[in-house]
Amino acid sequence: MGDPVLVELDDDAGPPAPQDRPGPARRRWGLALTVALVLALVVAQLVADVRERARLAALDDVPGVLDPLPGPPDVAWRLHGDATGTVQVVGSQLLESRIAPDGSMSLAARDVATGAEHWTAPLLEAPDAALPATVARYGLQCATGPGLPGRVACLVHDATAARTPDGGPAAAATASSAPATSARLEVVDVESGDVVAEYPAGADATGAGAAVAAAVGVTDDALVLAAPLDDGTSVRALDPTTGAQRWRVRADTGFGGGWLRWGAEARVLPVGDDAVGILGAGVVLLDTADGSALATAGTLATVTGTRQDGSALVVASEGYTRLVGHDGDVRLEGTAVQVTVDDGSVPDLALTTAGGLRAWDAVTGEERWRADVPAQEALVVGTVVHVHDGFRVTTLDGRTGEVLWEATAPDLLDEDAVVTGLATDGSRVLVVASSVATSRARLVALDAAAGTEAWQTDLARLGDVTSVEAVDGVLLGFGTQDVVVLR
Repeated sequence: MGDPVLVELDDDAGPPAPQDRPGPARRRWGLALTVALVLALVVAQLVADVRERARLAALDDVPGVLDPLPGPPDVAWRLHGDATGTVQVVGSQLLESRIAPDGSMSLAARDVATGAEHWTAPLLEAPDAALPATVARYGLQCATGPGLPGRVACLVHDATAARTPDGGPAAAATASSAPATSARLEVVDVESGDVVAEYPAGADATGAGAAVAAAVGVTDDALVLAAPLDDGTSVRALDPTTGAQRWRVRADTGFGGGWLRWGAEARVLPVGDDAVGILGAGVVLLDTADGSALATAGTLATVTGTRQDGSALVVASEGYTRLVGHDGDVRLEGTAVQVTVDDGSVPDLALTTAGGLRAWDAVTGEERWRADVPAQEALVVGTVVHVHDGFRVTTLDGRTGEVLWEATAPDLLDEDAVVTGLATDGSRVLVVASSVATSRARLVALDAAAGTEAWQTDLARLGDVTSVEAVDGVLLGFGTQDVVVLR
């Protein structure tokens, strides 16, 4: 064993060893990393902004989507005064079909944004003998479509209907009403307002008979006229350029084929590129090439419209829904949910309600998902589905049915409030809610992604506006005396 070693312990560690201070190069690297991080965040935000702008720009062509509403809307301008009519949007113009108290009919074009009137096209003069106070002319229809680019076809006729106590037209079957004796189709240039063509619409192919057209539709390559008969509907297809008749058939729509004769409304609904639905007491789908019958929905069915992509008629029939198109008839369980906006982000989606919300493949009829959510109306935007049932608004993933958020009418307004409608500008869901007890109505904007409130406004501040509705992507306010455009 060696000699012991003496170890001296010192609690005083002394001053720390000197450390090298970061040099200029290290400081430059730190600054560069900070700048790179900031730039990455800025670029990421710019990319997100560009994508969002591109997404919203893509919605410009989706029917029913409103212009952006970052805050509560105001009255931009007022529509018709003492005339009655309907509106549709073609490009940047709002076309207003007018029927004046004296019975004259016209079509007016206004700038959607400003309300500046571009032109007015007279379509039908007032009758030589003044109309009695108890009756009014009705039924001016103007339609446009791919087969009539830059133009609109207006069907005018001389039928009259009894006025109701509030001044509107009643059913045509009353004693003081008279069926149409003549009709014609006026083709109007949308830019100039000029009537560029006029075709007869009140006689059959030989120039004889009393089949007066009551409805018009514009398909990809034809103008289709429907005239009610005692036992069906007479249907004619005209060349949109020359007015020459391409074909004429009798559609078996059942007895009492149209409003002008029996009080049922005749309608023509283009379906896809190659079919047209003829609605009277019953429903028949015709091939636009030759007028041959493709399908029938029977006389007990009710057509609620066409799918948003136009591919099929939506038919309600005894507790189930049928999608009737050129290529087939798809049957779905439940009652169809009205879809007012669909951007195609969930392809071939069909919605019904039957013990909850059910999603289907519109082509195969296979069920995709179901959710324990009641629904009356739906919007499909950005792969999500917004629905309401009169009490609550619910947003679901359109691909899986997962509930993402919901808001109830009492949360939005008060305890007895109800939801009466939905609209969207792509970023927000606009909810129209009203109080049953007070009739107080509000427009509430919810963030489409999170369901949080962006803004809300009382409709009373807009004057005589008691309800709002989106029509062809334009927000309209309705009152007891007037209709206004909101922006």
